[in-house]
Amino acid sequence: MNEPAIPVHASALVRKTLCIALLAVCGALLQGCSAVKLAYNQVPHLAYWQLNWYLDLSETQTEHVRSELGDLHQWHRDTMLPRHAELLQKVQQQLPAPISPTQACRAFDEARIQLDKVLAQAEPKLVTLALQLTDAQIRNLEKKQADSNADWRKEWLEPSPEQLREQRYKRHLSRAEMFYGTLEEPQKAVLRAALTRSSFDPQRNYAERVRRQKDLLQVLQKVAQDRNNTEQARALLRGYMARFATSPDVAYQRYAQTQVEEGCETFSRMHNATTAGQRLKAVQSLKGYEQDFWLLAAQ
Repeated sequence: MNEPAIPVHASALVRKTLCIALLAVCGALLQGCSAVKLAYNQVPHLAYWQLNWYLDLSETQTEHVRSELGDLHQWHRDTMLPRHAELLQKVQQQLPAPISPTQACRAFDEARIQLDKVLAQAEPKLVTLALQLTDAQIRNLEKKQADSNADWRKEWLEPSPEQLREQRYKRHLSRAEMFYGTLEEPQKAVLRAALTRSSFDPQRNYAERVRRQKDLLQVLQKVAQDRNNTEQARALLRGYMARFATSPDVAYQRYAQTQVEEGCETFSRMHNATTAGQRLKAVQSLKGYEQDFWLLAAQ
């Protein structure tokens, strides 16, 4: 249901890192359990790599960040992996039957709540890092944002409307076939039709992306003005994270909610067009995730 990734920043780092890890796990499932374990166990390294690329961490910061990421990863293993596994169990029970958009959105909301818990756990660590950032590192972040935006525009704003529709179709089809197996032409037609009706607007996404980036830079610059004021830094970052979760742009709020609802509708239509055999394959796919999550949680 997701479209282009949100920009990387302090509060979104965990979110993007988990997405990277999930993608790695998705591919690893095709290779076996040991590869899944390797993908999950690489999450702290992936998170550090992302942070270092954007901020160019010092040696002292690196040591501290690696330790904090290790603690967060262990907490996630102990606390959240079992919750993820339980959510997958619930979804598996629904897959053999038709699924309504409301049911799809309910599962999406539960997953988002779990991710919010991870972000809440990460908050003190993000505050500590923000207080340690130098002016040069904030400028480096701004430069990396510009580089990332250039890539984003090339991928999502430069293609023609026809090229963009085909690009989105191929991505959604790949995700669907990863779970359900090869789709037949009538099923593909359902997906194409849903995407044709979509209100997805890359210009809106890009404008919000830039707003969030500027918001973050302003917050970090304010934190840098008084690096000894932990309470102020915490309040500033909480405000930013709240604005990230719910844009102050009311029109964008409506657009974002519409995108979620359309995603649930698309999933419902796609799922309900599948055969019993394809749904069984989807159940087996999620069962594989669930079992791997339980195994990883036990380590």
